[in-house]
Amino acid sequence: MRTDPPFSRWMVVGLCFLSQNMAIGFTFGSFGPLLVSTEAQFGISRSAATMGMSVLNLALGGLAPLLGGLVQKFPIRYTMSAGALISAVGYLGLSMLTYYPLSLAMFVLVGAGVSLCGVIGPLTLISRWFPTGRATALSIVNLPVALLLTPYIVGATLPDYGRSAILAAAAAIFIVLAAVFLLLRDHPQTSALLSRSRDNRADGSPHEPTLSARDILSSRPFWLVSLAMGLMAGTGTIFVVHIVPFGLGNGMDIQTASKLLSLYAGAGLLGVLLYGRVADWIGPVNAFVSTSFFQMVLWSALLVADTRSLFILSALMGVMQVPMSTLHGAALGRLIPVSSISRAMGLSYAIKLPFTFSFAVGAALVFEMSGSYVLPFALTTGLVAICCGLFLAVSLDLRAKPVMARTS
Repeated sequence: MRTDPPFSRWMVVGLCFLSQNMAIGFTFGSFGPLLVSTEAQFGISRSAATMGMSVLNLALGGLAPLLGGLVQKFPIRYTMSAGALISAVGYLGLSMLTYYPLSLAMFVLVGAGVSLCGVIGPLTLISRWFPTGRATALSIVNLPVALLLTPYIVGATLPDYGRSAILAAAAAIFIVLAAVFLLLRDHPQTSALLSRSRDNRADGSPHEPTLSARDILSSRPFWLVSLAMGLMAGTGTIFVVHIVPFGLGNGMDIQTASKLLSLYAGAGLLGVLLYGRVADWIGPVNAFVSTSFFQMVLWSALLVADTRSLFILSALMGVMQVPMSTLHGAALGRLIPVSSISRAMGLSYAIKLPFTFSFAVGAALVFEMSGSYVLPFALTTGLVAICCGLFLAVSLDLRAKPVMARTS
């Protein structure tokens, strides 16, 4: 019998960390700092330049079910390498093109790459390699280090090197990652016997059934978690988009109000590690119940907060909100067999898309109609309360019928 040394699992964690941080951290961390240079490059308005992020998010969510199915059918070293190469083509195109409609098409490629390398691929690998301690491993993978560092790096290098050079450098990094991902293995090789008994399936799982999309979508707990996660992600976008204007409305200047968002992101690093351990201790669904309850309290507190307390509330909100992606993956790993986790994540991400796409805009419309943030934040408090109830229903389902909840 041949077993993998323990460090081989943490090598997988390290590669997934690099993949997730480069795919998500650079993509979302660089868009804003490059926005003005994008306007100048193409001679377009601010609203037109922001369309790239909308196209990217639509591609990320819309292609997720298809890409999740491909990850389930083909070895992950090939799908993640393909995702890195797709991202490289997208960034190279963004660095070279001068016609904006074609540039928007490149954001479709970048969105597909983010889906494979930043969402589905890392979750699938961690689910296969960590039958226990999965949430802790996912918390390390999802640490938003690049999201914190990228804006500063781009801001420092943009004046000297320009937009095209930064995007071309990103393309080169993804080409290197594509080669590195070919070293990945789908599963830990615990024995030679396991290797010979893999049933010739691409995902290499010899024991668990492979669920179809219909099987997954017929699961009540899957729908409850996906809908609740969509609501939670949508309320998270409300905070990220509106907390700075909210601070301005409370008498802060722009520099001080911007610190609210920086504090949120910084505290989120601690939150990811904290809730990774909490999820392994009490279960990811129960961790969802906990964080949604505390977020409900924090949204309520925002309604009566003064200027000084906004900094404390922003930090606490970061601790509670930033770990949501980690808990999402861990919860699906609790409900869905590992052999089908990539397909499940793709479907769940598509369900989440309408909420993340519409909630921030909806909050802005309510603000414009009411003239203050009291009503939109009160409605958000109610939505988070609904999430808490949905997660609690899943927790009760798992206690009553744990096997059914996992496979039906």
